[in-house]
Amino acid sequence: MALKFYDLSQPFGANTPLWPWPVMTDVSIQRVSFPERDRFPGGVNKLTTVITTKFHASTHMDAPSHVLQGGTNIDQIPLESCYGTGVIVDMRHKGKWDIITAEDLENAKPEIKEGDFVVINTGWHKYFKTKSYDYFNYFPSFYDSAGEWFVEKKVKAVAIDGGAMDSPLAHRPLDKYAPWLYQEYLEETGKDANEEFPIYEPCHLALAKANIPGIEIAGGQIDEVTGIRCTIACFPIRYEQGEASIVRLVAIVEE
Repeated sequence: MALKFYDLSQPFGANTPLWPWPVMTDVSIQRVSFPERDRFPGGVNKLTTVITTKFHASTHMDAPSHVLQGGTNIDQIPLESCYGTGVIVDMRHKGKWDIITAEDLENAKPEIKEGDFVVINTGWHKYFKTKSYDYFNYFPSFYDSAGEWFVEKKVKAVAIDGGAMDSPLAHRPLDKYAPWLYQEYLEETGKDANEEFPIYEPCHLALAKANIPGIEIAGGQIDEVTGIRCTIACFPIRYEQGEASIVRLVAIVEE
């Protein structure tokens, strides 16, 4: 039986789009090369790079310690939580600022089963490199009921192709953290985001308390495997006491 591998990751590099928070450090890549052929035996050229980045850039896994004081660090996440049977769920009908609820997950096709590695395709991945402002400010995602549902279902891990596990509106007080977004939401809907979303990142916190890894900014070939059940793999680096890691999210399909 042959195996086919599908890359569900976004690219990472010097031009990786980042969250539009006021304080943010861009990815910086310094190339250190030694082109003189006679400096190394056999005439080998050597190239190394020095990278400055936050580990929440591009496709990455959050450890519970990212949002939970005393929570599990990225190097402590069991490898069993990073590999297993999973399902890629189609939520591409969700639009700008929509919330993926527990009811949506309960009625998802294919069915999400206990212990699954769940990958959610909202279709928003296509904006990551092309419309990064729209991507990070408008993506549909989870809030409180979804987080509770994942915990009750005892899922292995959760990945989403949007910018985060929680809605971009779930950063109360939004008028402090993202005043431009607060104002946009108010003008478009007539609603106060701080009142509509009074809990700060509840899905993040629910997953963290249950030691369920969350993978954000998925993408790549996700459309090609949406709607199927297969094997999912996603391993972080062994970053001691780290709160996150850039990862390669992969779907493995038997053919």
